[in-house]
Amino acid sequence: GAIAYLGKPATGSEGSFVNEWLQAVGGGERVNFDLLTQNSQTAANKIAFGRADIPEYAFEKAGILLNFSADFLENWGNSVENARRFADMHAYKNGKKNRFIHISPHVSLTGAKSDRWIAINPGTEGLVALAIASVIQEGNETYRFLTKYLKAFTPEKVAEATGVSAEILRELANDAMEHGPVLALGGGNVSATDQNVETLVAVNILNAVSGALNKTIRFYDQTAAESSTHQDLTQLISDLEAGKIKLLIIDDSNPVYALPPSLGFKQAIKKAFVVSLASQKSETSHSANLVLPALTAYESWGDAFPRSGVRSIQQPVMSTVNTFDAKAREDILLSVAQNVNNKSFSGNSSYLDYLQNNWKKIQRKVGDTKKFESFWIGVLENGGLFEKPKYIRAYLNRKVTSVKVNDPGLAGNEGLTLLPTTSLLIGDGSGANKPWLQEVPHPMSQIVWDSWVEINPDTAQKLGINDRAIIEVTTPHGSVNATAYYHFGINRNAIAIPMGQGHQNSGNVADGFGINVMNLLSEKMDTAGNFALVSTQAKLKMVNEKSYTVNTDGNARQLGRDIAAATTVEELNSGGAHHGGHKRPVEFYPDRAETAGYYKPYRWGMTIDLDRCNGCSACVVACYAENNIPVVGKIRTAIGREMSWIRLERYIEGYGDDFETRFSPMLCQQCGNAGCETVCPVYATYHNPEGLNAMIYNRCVGTRYCSNNCAYKVRRFNWFDYEFPAPLDQQLNTTITTREVGVMEKCTFCVQRIKTAKYDAKNLGRDLEDGEVVTACQQTCPTKAITFGNLMDPESKVSKNALLDDSEKRDRQYEVLAELNYKPAITYLKKVNTRVVVGYESDSHGSQEPEQSHG
Repeated sequence: GAIAYLGKPATGSEGSFVNEWLQAVGGGERVNFDLLTQNSQTAANKIAFGRADIPEYAFEKAGILLNFSADFLENWGNSVENARRFADMHAYKNGKKNRFIHISPHVSLTGAKSDRWIAINPGTEGLVALAIASVIQEGNETYRFLTKYLKAFTPEKVAEATGVSAEILRELANDAMEHGPVLALGGGNVSATDQNVETLVAVNILNAVSGALNKTIRFYDQTAAESSTHQDLTQLISDLEAGKIKLLIIDDSNPVYALPPSLGFKQAIKKAFVVSLASQKSETSHSANLVLPALTAYESWGDAFPRSGVRSIQQPVMSTVNTFDAKAREDILLSVAQNVNNKSFSGNSSYLDYLQNNWKKIQRKVGDTKKFESFWIGVLENGGLFEKPKYIRAYLNRKVTSVKVNDPGLAGNEGLTLLPTTSLLIGDGSGANKPWLQEVPHPMSQIVWDSWVEINPDTAQKLGINDRAIIEVTTPHGSVNATAYYHFGINRNAIAIPMGQGHQNSGNVADGFGINVMNLLSEKMDTAGNFALVSTQAKLKMVNEKSYTVNTDGNARQLGRDIAAATTVEELNSGGAHHGGHKRPVEFYPDRAETAGYYKPYRWGMTIDLDRCNGCSACVVACYAENNIPVVGKIRTAIGREMSWIRLERYIEGYGDDFETRFSPMLCQQCGNAGCETVCPVYATYHNPEGLNAMIYNRCVGTRYCSNNCAYKVRRFNWFDYEFPAPLDQQLNTTITTREVGVMEKCTFCVQRIKTAKYDAKNLGRDLEDGEVVTACQQTCPTKAITFGNLMDPESKVSKNALLDDSEKRDRQYEVLAELNYKPAITYLKKVNTRVVVGYESDSHGSQEPEQSHG
């Protein structure tokens, strides 16, 4: 028809609503668009298992995880659920630790948590998967029809193309057989070549041969969720260019920014009347003829049915911000439809009515006989309707032997393969106008407010490119300038640029920072009709020896300080992990903890398990939100004036392809013998009876002596009276004040939450119970790496983590810079490795950085 609707795929009532709306206004075409789609994965699952769906990945049931470039801790699948289940699988427990092998040309945040990185040539994930499967298949009678097929992919036959020796490939297969059950994952941007579907079929074959099917991957008994491919979008562009579309409605999407310019979308929409339904500015709304301001998800009703057993409800959590007289997107469409056709959506005066009518059908379907009002209140209280998921047994299709998995031939070309990576913080760019997400350092590069080009130091030196130099990146589709960033974790035949930056009309925060990597890519697609993001060769040239990119890491090396300490499974099992034991230093004055009644009844403390921490930085953002922390921008961050109360420190151990990444959240340690307290001339910072290094803001005169004497460098000084202009003032937490110019601030262990929990317990006539006080960082951590509570309660979880009589944790406990005798209230638990990284010993003894520095 003459109308087209372009929006994101829907999993709940919204999909049927839009379809009914199109019928009500005279018919039209609906196209779904999501740049970071998993459609190629569903296509591969259809070929291999007959299920065009995304299965459940039971990380916690796996003994070894083989990951083929899937950034499952970032933007692949449900990253929060993945993080939780992965932590349960990979964390050290009962003297054991399961294994994670990252097989990819690029080490992302996900790859940084691996026990071993196998650096393959770009686009050869499928060949490696089949090589491992061929070794496992030897003597396997389950899938005889695969024997002949897999003989073409023996380790010896694929070694040259993949860049991995046959010996290592066989070693991986033996590891899989020895440490199973296996879980193999594939997909994501870095493997998205024109062979993406075939690669994912290869991973499915490996899952079947290794016995993972129906064990660590299970398909739901459900109808596949709706989707559409990028090929559908190219057809829409053709229809626009041909003048077949008169009205184009773009809902909550930014295709003008997200699509490769060579596709011609921006030019094509000029031939139609474009209406943008948007809750924020974007390049697409800027190009539209009419912009209808829509409410955000926080102000709107909605629902989602993402998988079997899960029907979730979305209800407004705040009153509407009426600055733009905005309405819910669905309410806008509803009023339009009823003006065009007064018989449409009868009985529905709002989208909430439509939603409730749908949920009445759900109530009948599940056999609930209560009055709908009671049923609806129960749904709202529980956040939805949740049942035990139903699974269906899947089988490997014999037709997989007809799938041709080839080397895409990306390595060894004249240029370097360009890998567009996903940004954990701003995703495909939709989060770029959120200042918290711009100011939080990227976990791997520690860069803020910018783009960068990851390049292997060996490759850079061959090309004469210095670390942190400005380089020109040129492809057949465009050219950009960005900062070179030395990264050991990238194949020598490739470079990587994160997505999401380089906006021009998306708001004051987003505009003018970094580059848009999509401007360098082609419109090439895979066999499922989705963009082959990895299909472009780039050439590099140094433009300027120095850039103004800002990163906050200081030094990537620990230089023997063991700030982010680690041990190995072998050391723990042999009892040699805790060097020097737990001897207390001889002191002249007794510790406060030993003074009778000083901390009674509370001494607040925390433990942070570095084996569960994955560096996601959710705790950092949560702290910004909870504590009214201002954002200072790129320029002031460059001179060290950032205000975050938690920083996620990243350290590198080892060199070359065999290196290790460690993460350590660093916040105020609430020291029992704090250096900050003794130097404050006005007693603005003091030690309270519950063990907190408390701050009295209106006593502080800004000498900054406390910051000078803090060994952990976690205190922040207000150089300005930071403003929160309307409507940003509505996001402020009313239980905590904002700070003024000249005042020092820092982490308080969320003292406002401690007070609230105490008042609630007092009103109930009882003492606080363990677990009632939850800090913002602890609440947000998806892996449960942070534990908080009362150290004076020997039965509290934090005490059991921190006290020396816990046999499993004893050899992992340590305090950062314990030799200074500050007696911090935070106990860290060492990261546990399955092996010693080459070069670790030299790093831990404070060696100097080699010429090819990491940054």
